Amino acid sequence: MNFEKLKEKLNPILAKSNLSVYSIRMKREFGEKIVEILIDTETMPIDDLEKIHLEFQATLTDDDLDPDCYLELSSLGLERPLKTKEDVLKVIGRYIYLESPKYRGYATLMAFEGDLMTLEVSEKGKLKQINISFDDARKMRTAIKF
Repeated sequence: MNFEKLKEKLNPILAKSNLSVYSIRMKREFGEKIVEILIDTETMPIDDLEKIHLEFQATLTDDDLDPDCYLELSSLGLERPLKTKEDVLKVIGRYIYLESPKYRGYATLMAFEGDLMTLEVSEKGKLKQINISFDDARKMRTAIKF
């Protein structure tokens, strides 16, 4: 199965709505093989997702998708991983979760310059700013503040 070919067929459909593919991967759930395609958007009405799914399915041939595979198309969601510096730049001002040797927890990303992220954290009800190197951070993702 060629994931690039699937992406080539899906991209024009997504482009109509200013969307793009975030990732394509094979996974197993309950003994079934599933091709999971995540669309790079936080939220999407189920009706819109269904229209994209049906239009995409109509473009597929037997050679594109193994007959014993299911196709799962969904949005990336609100809590998205932050893997690259470009990902981090897009979420300045938002609430995130990260783990580093210096800090582990939730914070608001205030700035990102060079390799340094400035975070606003709450310690015992008091807000303070700390700096974390991008290279020291791991398991970063956007988060929802309740």
